This record gives sequence, C-alpha cells and structure tokens, in this order.
Amino acid sequence: MKKKLLAGSLAAVMAAAAFAGCSQGAQTKTAEEPAKKSETEVNLTRSGDEKVTLSFCWWGNQTRNDLTKKAVDLYMSNNPNVEIKVEFTDWTGYWDKLSAMAAGGNLPDIMQQDYGYLGSYQSSGQLADLSEFIDSGVIDTEKINKSVIDSSTIDGKCYGISSGVTALMMDYDKSIVEEAGVTIPQQMTFDELYDISQEIYEKTGARTYFDGGMNTLKYMARVNGSSLFEDINAGDDTSVKEHFALVEKFAQAEFAISPDVLAEKNPYVVETKPINDGTTWNDFSYCNQYISICSAAGRDLGITMYPTVEGKDTKPMYLQPAAFLSVAETSRNKEEAAKFINWFINSVECNEILMAERGMPVNTDVSEAIKPKADPVAQVVFDYVAEVNTVAGSVDPPEPEGRAEVDDLCNSIVENLRYGDITVEEATESFMTDAKRILDEAAK
Repeated sequence: MKKKLLAGSLAAVMAAAAFAGCSQGAQTKTAEEPAKKSETEVNLTRSGDEKVTLSFCWWGNQTRNDLTKKAVDLYMSNNPNVEIKVEFTDWTGYWDKLSAMAAGGNLPDIMQQDYGYLGSYQSSGQLADLSEFIDSGVIDTEKINKSVIDSSTIDGKCYGISSGVTALMMDYDKSIVEEAGVTIPQQMTFDELYDISQEIYEKTGARTYFDGGMNTLKYMARVNGSSLFEDINAGDDTSVKEHFALVEKFAQAEFAISPDVLAEKNPYVVETKPINDGTTWNDFSYCNQYISICSAAGRDLGITMYPTVEGKDTKPMYLQPAAFLSVAETSRNKEEAAKFINWFINSVECNEILMAERGMPVNTDVSEAIKPKADPVAQVVFDYVAEVNTVAGSVDPPEPEGRAEVDDLCNSIVENLRYGDITVEEATESFMTDAKRILDEAAK
C-alpha cells in the first residue's frame, strides 16, 4: 500500500488561520467611531474614476447567497465606480453552468472554484495566474499561511485564493440522539456507526444516511494511507472495494433511508437534506456548510468527524480549502478582479458579514477579529476545525482532469448498489475500469 498523502499539510493553516496567538490583532471599526474606517479598510478600498463592471459567480445555498450579496453590496458602496453583477446556483447546477460558460468563452471575471475542479480549469487555460498580483501586493498574503497559497499553486503559479479552510463532518440531530440514549464519539469507527444507527432506529424510528459518494471514497483511500487517484492509476482496488462494501452494508440495513426517498431528498442540496425534517438522524458534509444546514433544518445540530476503520493508524481527517476565488483568463479586468478578491479575503468588515460561512478565514488577523463576534452556531465551526487540526493529516494533491466524470461514475454505481442491481465485485470492477479510462482520456 502506497504511503503518499502528498501536498503540504493544511493542518498548519489552523495554527495560523484561526487560533494562533502570534498574529497581530486586526484594527476594526468601533461603536464610538461608526463612520471611521481602519487603515486596513482604507487600503482595501479602491480609488479612481473609471467605471468597471465585474461578474462574480458562485455555488451555494440561500444563506451563502444572502451573505455574499450583502458583502458585494458593501464593496460597491465603498467603490462606487465598480459594479459587480452576481450569479449563483446550487452545487450541481453550478458546474454545468460554468462548463457552458467556458465553452462559450464567457466565464465570469471572478468565479468560485473547488479544490477538485481547479486542476481541470487550470490545465485547459481557463484561469488567470494570480502570482503577479500577489507579487505586486494587489493581493496581500502577508497574513495568509504559505500552505494556503501552495494549495492552489500549480507549476509555480497561483490560480486561486482560498476563502477559508474546512473539514469533513458528520452532523446529527441532537434531540433524536438524546431520545435514543446514545453517545456520539468525537470520531467513531464505521462499525460503531452501524451499531449506533441500529440502536437509534429501534428506539426512535429515525433512519440513517450513509454517504457513498466521492468524499467517502477518497476518505477510505486516506484511511488506507493512499489517495484515490493514485490507486486508480496503479490499478489498486483495495480501498474502492472496501468503500463499496460499506455502501452495500449500510444500504441493506433495516435502518437505511431508502434509495427512492434519498433521490427525493437530495442530500447534496442543503435545502432538501433528509436530516432537515428528521427523516434521517445524520448527514455528511463539510463543516463550512454547518451554518447553512442548521438554518435549513431550523435547529442546531451536533457535529463529529467522519468515521474511520478500527485498527488503522493513519490520519484520514484533513483540512481543505473550502473554496477558491479565481479570475478568468478571458477577463478584461484582471487587476480589478484581484482587488475584489483581496478585499474579500483580507477585509474585517467583509468577513464580519460572511462570518466563516465559506470556512475559517485564512487571514490570521481577520480570523482572530471575527471569532469573538461569532454567534453560537458559527462558534461550533471554529471549535470543530480546531479539534480536527489536532489530528489532521496532509491534504491530497489537487485532483486530475476528469475527476468530475469520475464523480458522476461513482454516484451512478452507488445508486445501483443501493438498489441491489449490482454486487460489490461488479461495482469495483466497473469503477476501476471506467475511472482509469476517463482519466487516461482526460490526460491526452
């Protein structure tokens, strides 16, 4: 088994990003001086008379959309010569939209990019190199840990600035868990999750959702000390087979949510997650979505780490860039777009609005400035990321072109497994064969 969890560790990010005592306190606007801006905020405000129009596109839910639009409005009020036109959609629709925009040569000036898609858009020449704006100081990275910049650097060039760091989580309904009289460990094993799920179902009737998608598949490879795409290229199906076996085991359990209901209550869309109405007692996601999920569910939820496998000595949990802000290579206003990104990342005022919805701020001063102002729900995310930081391993390397098609392949196979249409062996063979073909074709 390979031991290649590559890439610089983002565990250092939290030491520098949210909780480090070595960073200087940020200057913020006080109640006694409501109209006065700090020197930092003044430097982040654009000057000039020329009119500039930028487009900004992101994926998200209603909470993210509302907060981001509010932040954009603040930027435009501080920079009256800049107009920012916004577009947003949910996760699935976003990538379809972005792909169509790329094909038409009209990508937005500023776009939200995901760690799993960054490499594909970079390799096809769609993203602008932001290194020149970092070198010139247009994008100030002084208070951003180098590992954050490294996470979006390919062949020595930076193609995005992370808006925050996040971590995988399993969230759960605290009232259902309390009714069942069970205790949720900070990190359980998959076997413990199975037993707890059975007990909760017997005592409350609440069903369990097991995430069979790419997040859990990649996570299983990490449990085994490897990375999924290296396994695919090497023809090593160990982790893939173990993953699909877990999908089948949980799907066949009496406590499992049915595939029909799961198709109706899409767990990948915040507003339709089955945990919202108590159909399931648990959910899998990234912790930067915790605030939005709680908002959609109408109640605070518990939070714990992804399960692991008994007896494994690896550290499968990791800190990952929550989302990048990138600039299109086709943009006619790259520097103006870079100025907005600089403000979005480094402005205390902006992040007092966003309040870690995209993950813990990567600017250390900003993170320390907003943490005391976080409401109880946001504070849960701060505390959770700090806990993950104590056990986090290195993040996997940026994913290769073709990963989106591999993601779709995984979802299709998992659906067939849940319906009992294929066996674990058939699922494994199909995935390994087709995933290798997809990656090979994408690399040509």
